[in-house]
Amino acid sequence: MTSATKPVPSIKSPAQMQVDIDVSGRVSTLNHIDIQFVGKQIPRTFSDGKITNSRGYNWWVSKHFALKSDLPEDKVYLYLELLEMSYPHYVELFGMEPSNIENQRIAVVYGSSRDRVREAMLDDGFLRGVHTHAGGETMFYNRAGYSFPSHRQHHQRYIVIHETMHAFQMALNGHSTWAPNWITEGMADAIASHTYDPMLKQLNVMVFDRAPMNYLTLGLKQYHEDNQPSFEQINDDPKLKRGLNFFIVHFLLSDPTRYHYFKRYLRTLMDANPDSEQTLPTANRLLKATFPDWQALESQFAQFIQSSQPSFYIVKGPWEQNGAGYFLRSDKSDVLHRLDILANNSSEQVKLDFPAPLAHPLIAPVKPDTLSALIDFEPEQITRGQLGLGLLTELSAASQKKRLGLVKDADFSQDKLLALLVENGNKLTLQFVGYDLPKQFVSLPLDIVEAIASHHQLALNLQQQGNTLNVSINTAEHTHHVKFELPELISQKLNLQQLSVLGNAMNHTLTPYIYGHTKQVQKRSSDSPNPWQYQDAALALRAFNTCETYLSQLKGCRAKLSQAFNKLPDASLHGALSTQLETLIGTWHTQLDAPDVTTLSGIDLYPRYDAQTPFLQVVNPSKHDAQLALTQNGITKSHTVSSGKTRIELPVNATQYTYQLNWQGLAQTGAIDVQSQRFDGVYLYADLRQQQLEIALSGPYSGATTGKLNVKFLPYQSPISQPLLWQEQVEIAPYENRTWQPKLPRLPQLANGILEVTATLDVDGEPIMLKQHIKL
Repeated sequence: MTSATKPVPSIKSPAQMQVDIDVSGRVSTLNHIDIQFVGKQIPRTFSDGKITNSRGYNWWVSKHFALKSDLPEDKVYLYLELLEMSYPHYVELFGMEPSNIENQRIAVVYGSSRDRVREAMLDDGFLRGVHTHAGGETMFYNRAGYSFPSHRQHHQRYIVIHETMHAFQMALNGHSTWAPNWITEGMADAIASHTYDPMLKQLNVMVFDRAPMNYLTLGLKQYHEDNQPSFEQINDDPKLKRGLNFFIVHFLLSDPTRYHYFKRYLRTLMDANPDSEQTLPTANRLLKATFPDWQALESQFAQFIQSSQPSFYIVKGPWEQNGAGYFLRSDKSDVLHRLDILANNSSEQVKLDFPAPLAHPLIAPVKPDTLSALIDFEPEQITRGQLGLGLLTELSAASQKKRLGLVKDADFSQDKLLALLVENGNKLTLQFVGYDLPKQFVSLPLDIVEAIASHHQLALNLQQQGNTLNVSINTAEHTHHVKFELPELISQKLNLQQLSVLGNAMNHTLTPYIYGHTKQVQKRSSDSPNPWQYQDAALALRAFNTCETYLSQLKGCRAKLSQAFNKLPDASLHGALSTQLETLIGTWHTQLDAPDVTTLSGIDLYPRYDAQTPFLQVVNPSKHDAQLALTQNGITKSHTVSSGKTRIELPVNATQYTYQLNWQGLAQTGAIDVQSQRFDGVYLYADLRQQQLEIALSGPYSGATTGKLNVKFLPYQSPISQPLLWQEQVEIAPYENRTWQPKLPRLPQLANGILEVTATLDVDGEPIMLKQHIKL
């Protein structure tokens, strides 16, 4: 019985669903996830009232996400698993969760094709589908991401992580246009730059150095094509340069001090909430106001790019990656595909920053003078194709420059290498590419061939000894040794840290075991998604914000924190760092003259709405309780705010409160504007009372919105040729609410039909149509 034919139970609330994930830095490992099929029931999401059902689509929900799809259920499960594994990293990047995530999920649409996604978008009121050159799109109007699968398996995963990142950003405060391209797209591309191991259910986001969709290589190319633009120039350029945006995000997050400035900058920019036309100048101004030495930052940025080199370069071929293994997407090729891995390149930035393959009984211990590869065969393809390793001996000057983005074209056929290939599942060949030497052939023994047919695995273990290349071929039951004698000129140039993955005409997977690939997933006692797996990340941010806010009073605090943050990369120093930061905050507590409680404690007060009901979400990252007194119309209510999240329900008619916050002997007073958070983007409301039609339209969060309103009468029985009763061009500003009371002289005589109110709008570049019917 498929999901579509099962009885559909009521939709479980987020609180009723579980997701168990081990988070280790930027790696998530899934232990358990609840996924519920809910059919045509539309789950409650941050797209409430703006997302509908579609032909052939159904809904599934997990704890934080609601997925509408017409894909097979195994794909639906994969994408919900990926999104739940990504969720802690979305929260880490922005430093906050959507306020009502306990009751509303983030809406995701993943259709089986571009045409089917277009159909779903039309159902949701849009007048177009996904942009022509886009693999997916997240819409401002309804805060939902729309994706469809490309032919690239890696991209199929990438696009849902990327687009949902935009939807997450919109769920924080309603929209994403408060940030420039390098943030909205750069952060989405950075987090979607991933590796995924389907066997381990393990996702590594924010991968800087990888093979498919290599933004490191793209960034170097764009950097040199644009004449080495500055950080400021990239910020001011409205054009989408994915590689440059990717570089900026990784640059800011790669250094502990820059990381904290970026966190502070993001929050400041979101609080400023600039409209579209003001986004770039506001972002530029706040950048320079947040980072204390702009010229030093620009210099560091240029150095970061110039000292970055990719370990991976796809010379030819549609290579895909699962975990640390590589396979070809298509087998329709008579040429040898090549993916280069230079594990010992001179990059000063992170290299091969995704988990190395786990130890395997067929693989010899990895050493500096060894190289191994595990081949997992597709059973039906064992007798065809080639797959193996290339040992790079000489890269042409043009080839090296191409990898660094310094030239547009290069002839990679000028490179020289030794190609060691398993062919047709029964022989081993050594080809001297670029040398005038004949191939060498070895037949695999029958017991090796039979073991491959039975177990679908083979390991190649290589070791160089002088002019001899020793190859141990291991299967589950047998080992075979081969020695290839090499000319001294070639053996002197062999470097087992510089290799290629080679293959054609099959879809087997090869996993290289490289001495330079050292990243392991380190489990901690509790989950910590920040890059250094620091458990007290909120403590560090509190100390940082206190220093920046009270810089004139806390002499030398920047230097002290910079020195303290140098402990972050060393996990063994994390305990000492926490003690140091607690001591610093305690000292500053006594030194400061009437400090803000919210700054020193890190407590945030978020007024938000759950549908039409206001509430106050309070996040207390400190270890100490606080007391919060809220006063409205002379009535005061007190609340204890414990460490973590506290939700305080407010009356439906709540508008403004004064508050007093007490924490550790400090008091702070202020005002909270609840009403301003009621705004929820573009909506159309029409109501007929006492023969007077009233039309209300709310504006967008950002950008110009123009279009037209019209009112038509559509009778049930007697056809008419002129149904239009009223029409008007409209323009509405962000956060604006407008009403119209059109004069409809014929209205008293109209009956036995409906009034159809239509708004056809261009909402900040998104063409939509909204309709409402009133029965007469």
